[in-house]
Amino acid sequence: MSMDTNKEAPGIDRERIPETITFRTADRMTYGALGYDGNELMAFISGYDLEIKFNLRLINSLADAEACADALAQVFYDALMEQLLCNEKAGFVKPPGHKPATLSEKEGRTDVRQDNEHAG
Repeated sequence: MSMDTNKEAPGIDRERIPETITFRTADRMTYGALGYDGNELMAFISGYDLEIKFNLRLINSLADAEACADALAQVFYDALMEQLLCNEKAGFVKPPGHKPATLSEKEGRTDVRQDNEHAG
C-alpha cells in the first residue's frame, strides 16, 4: 500500500469541486504527535478541509488495518527523511567530519584508524 498525493483519488469528480474555496479560521484542523515529554509537538498535520477517510470495503481485518496504518506511517517517514536530508541544520543526519577519536587525541596518537577513512 502506498499513498501518492500527485494522483487523483478514484471516485472524486474534479469538475464538481470549485476552484476557489473560502474557509473560516475556526475551520482549521490540526492533528499531531506529542514529544516524549508531552509538552511539545514533534510533528503535526494542519490545514483546512482535512478529510480522513478509510476505505472500509478494503479493510476487513486487524491485519488489513495494520497494513493501512503501516503504509501511512511509511508515507510520513519518507516525508520526514526527505525533509531531514534537505535541511542544512540537521547535523545529526550527516556523518561527523574527520575528527580524530577521543582516545587518540588524549594520547597524542595519530596512528589510530578511523572507520570513515577505511570504509570500503
